[in-house]
Amino acid sequence: MNSVEKQSTSSVKQGGLSYHAIRRPATVIILMVAIVVVGVIGYTQLATNLLPDITYPMVKVYVTWRGATPEEIEDNIATVIERKVATVDNLDYMETQCTEGLYALQVNFTYNADRDIAYQDVLSKLGQVRKNLPKDAEEPLVFKADPSQLPVMDLLITSDQMDLTKLRTYVENELQDQFTSIEGTAGTEITGGLKREIRVHIDPIKLQGYGLSVDKVAQRLKDENLELLGGRVTSSRRDYIVRTVGEFSNVDEIGNLIISKGKNEGLILLKDVADVKDAYAVQRLKTKLNQREGVKLSVFKQTGANTIEVSDLVAKKLKELKSVIPPSIKMDIIYDQAEYIRAAVAGVRDAALIAALLVVLITAFFLTGWKRVLIVSLTLPVTLLGTFFFMQLLNFSINIFTLGGLVVAITVLLDNCIVVLENISRIQEEEPEELHPVQKGATQVSGAVLTATLTFIALFLPFLLVPGLVSLLFRELIITVAITITLSLIVALTLTPTLTSLFFREGKPVHIKKGIVSKLSDGLIHLIIKPYKPTLRWVLKFRWIIMLLTLGLFCVGMIFLNKIGSEFLPKADDGLITIKIKMPTGSSMEETHKVISQIENFIKDQPYIDKYSSLSGGKIWGLVTYEIANEGEVNIQLVNPAKRPKTTDEYVEWLTPLVQQNIKFPGLKMKVFHTKLKGIKQTGEFDIEVEIIAPRSEPIENIYENATRVSGLLKQVDGLTGIDVSIDITKPEYQVFVDRTKSIDQGLSVNQVANTIKSSIDGNVPTQFKEKGYYYTIRIVVDETDIKSIYDVENLSIYPNNGSKIRLNTIAKVEQRSGPLEIDRKDQNRVIKATANVQGRTVGEATADVQKLLSTFTLPAGYKINFGGQSQMLSENFNTMIIILLIAMFFAYVVLVINFEDFIKPFIILIRVPLSLIGVSYALYLTNQPIGVTVMIGFIILAGIEINQGVILITFIDQLREQGMSIIDAIQKAAIVRLRPILMTDIVGIIGLLPLALSIGEGTELLKPMAIAVIGGLIFGLLLVFLFLPALYYIFEKRKETKAIKDV
Repeated sequence: MNSVEKQSTSSVKQGGLSYHAIRRPATVIILMVAIVVVGVIGYTQLATNLLPDITYPMVKVYVTWRGATPEEIEDNIATVIERKVATVDNLDYMETQCTEGLYALQVNFTYNADRDIAYQDVLSKLGQVRKNLPKDAEEPLVFKADPSQLPVMDLLITSDQMDLTKLRTYVENELQDQFTSIEGTAGTEITGGLKREIRVHIDPIKLQGYGLSVDKVAQRLKDENLELLGGRVTSSRRDYIVRTVGEFSNVDEIGNLIISKGKNEGLILLKDVADVKDAYAVQRLKTKLNQREGVKLSVFKQTGANTIEVSDLVAKKLKELKSVIPPSIKMDIIYDQAEYIRAAVAGVRDAALIAALLVVLITAFFLTGWKRVLIVSLTLPVTLLGTFFFMQLLNFSINIFTLGGLVVAITVLLDNCIVVLENISRIQEEEPEELHPVQKGATQVSGAVLTATLTFIALFLPFLLVPGLVSLLFRELIITVAITITLSLIVALTLTPTLTSLFFREGKPVHIKKGIVSKLSDGLIHLIIKPYKPTLRWVLKFRWIIMLLTLGLFCVGMIFLNKIGSEFLPKADDGLITIKIKMPTGSSMEETHKVISQIENFIKDQPYIDKYSSLSGGKIWGLVTYEIANEGEVNIQLVNPAKRPKTTDEYVEWLTPLVQQNIKFPGLKMKVFHTKLKGIKQTGEFDIEVEIIAPRSEPIENIYENATRVSGLLKQVDGLTGIDVSIDITKPEYQVFVDRTKSIDQGLSVNQVANTIKSSIDGNVPTQFKEKGYYYTIRIVVDETDIKSIYDVENLSIYPNNGSKIRLNTIAKVEQRSGPLEIDRKDQNRVIKATANVQGRTVGEATADVQKLLSTFTLPAGYKINFGGQSQMLSENFNTMIIILLIAMFFAYVVLVINFEDFIKPFIILIRVPLSLIGVSYALYLTNQPIGVTVMIGFIILAGIEINQGVILITFIDQLREQGMSIIDAIQKAAIVRLRPILMTDIVGIIGLLPLALSIGEGTELLKPMAIAVIGGLIFGLLLVFLFLPALYYIFEKRKETKAIKDV
């Protein structure tokens, strides 16, 4: 071995990952092939969702108490249950709705709570108070709530030959079970149509003539319609069950029921005093699709079930049923949740593929020789497929966030590979005498690459430590990026040097013939380096001017940042629009339906509408459709974005004034808004919700008055639409006050009077009729006439036990009053919300204006104001993100201090992170993009890139200084040498993110602000790394050197 070889060999560090990888190429290659194979397998097994599968610590409780008013439910159910549930551990807050006949409680726990334990705690508390609830209230229904447990598909079933009664009966008895048996479904909900009911129309005159009462008829129906187990009889070694069979077998049998014996011992049958009809209940809801009325069937998915898989199974079942059901029945899809998921995921996936292609092309432009391009290109699939394998192990899904993370990761994962390969190439070209350039080049930068990667990963740790919605929502994205970066490090230090050593045999001179592309890239780099050298010298000489200029740019950037609006998440361009209406209080369902029909007639003539559905006489809240006669909604589905010139938000802005101008009705309240993204825990239905909270003892009228005052203030804020108050307390009521003295004189109790009134208006349900295993209500209706006024109520017929007939007004007083349609509560206090949606500006901007107005607003003692809706989500999660950012910076600082064994150099590297906000703010401001949590996620990834570049540059400067170079010479050489790889990684990042920034494909709009923020930060980051960082390093290190000289 000659002296040159000895010298060269001695300059190469023995050991390390790259050293062993180069010496065991077969092992490295077969391991990488194995990663590819298991990655392909993992990819095929990954589920596809719109958003990550998130488990929220949330429990819901429903209690049905038929006929009870909201006030009665609040007094007898809400107060009892909430007082006890409030003592459970890890409680965040409780929200309650008390409506007619129904109590709904949502118990929200802190994000670090275990949902199963929370569920058991709520069950336990309910068990302790069950005996204190009204005896005629149904058993509380308790379940683990999940915002993603939404209808995976809504169907409308129609028929040209069946009436709505037979159609609904067919859906309930024949179709419903077909869908509940599908794997992954959690049940169904049926709305609309006419529900079959056996109606017993009592003739009060005939009933009185026989000396009978409604209660007597109800009791006879109940007593004669039963099937009862009598016990068991053992005979001759056999066991027999004794069962009394007495259920009605047909409707005629009900009419032939013996009610009593007459005066002459004759039998009095039910049909003698009543008309028994196989009919339907009063219709409370109407559901339509494209103006065709039918029965709506909503299919819900189980928590954790894959939406696309469940949707595919439902679609498959639809095809199977079409060959089985009667030809006259048609089943149309109103809404398929999987439709947008498929399109959105495909859009982001396409963006990822385009990004990968662009990244390879840009890399090919800067790297010399096809072999080096091939090396870089091979690292891409190995790293990505390896990531898919780990995603499958962690039970992650392919969703827009994980795919978006991979798009960003694609632009970052080549960073390590490029740094290693470029350093090897530099040594091959600049040190031709070196016998082990691959090993030397890889080893020389391995420490810096390792530190940079560890720092990158440290930035993501807070997401696993800080609880909150942001951590839940972006956990998969963050872990996916962290896995990708880790794999890229391993690949860069193993596969890259291994392939390089195979392609370029060590010990042999490297002769690469440069083509046109290589010459162009070299020429470009030379054009940049030529003016950069004198510029860098000037920067180092006038370093304080650079500091002041940077500070000035930062201040200006903060001004721009303050002018940028904010929102929790960007709005998806999913084409879903909702028009909600609220008719004057007291309006009937039919009146509401007339206005809904007007809207439908108007909508059908508007462009770019694919289909529209409607609900009249109710509203949907969570998993339940409430019957509210004066409310309704029209849901619009626009055509695909590629087929329309406007985004969903732009279409809403265009449609809103047109609808308001064309649909007129006295007292009508109407809201047109972009339907909220489903599957994420919402703190409210609207963008802005101002909660006016008052003690339980405060009259609801007073709270409503103050809420109305707040809603009046909201009208002064630009960009707010659909301003309203959450509840209505002006629901007209006819309240009956029974004079107990007069009723006793007639032999009547208050209960008998109340039951007679109920039977006359709503009917009495003593039992059910069973047919073919299905049950139908038997409803007794007395004196069934149109009751339209207080006069009609006052003159209702009451039948005392003495056989006489009196009018209600002889024993009671009837007054017209108003009462609340519902009572809402929060943490045991009453709450009414002033609500609004935001149009033409961001939620953050509008919220700031609202807060400014409310700062001078005074409320009575005991009242308080809170913000709910999107504004609350924005505030809470921004605070969480700031905490995460601060912890992330601290973790990065810890890693850097350990690496450099220095407190100043980590500061020099990290100071670029807040300064990169200059580029972020300019980019967002110029493109009119709001700040949201996706932008903050992008900022953390940007911080990792900036730190990565800083570590590599400063490490190389330190290495040159250790070789004896002066500070200024080391800075100048390191900056020139590292210019090419840093420039490459930045351009690769910028170009790779363009598909997302340009919003190519559906779903990418959710990630567009993040991509633009990172691009802006990368562009300005080039100035920071090549000008600001050298100047700042020189300031601190020169001062340290001067101090050391003085000390000596």
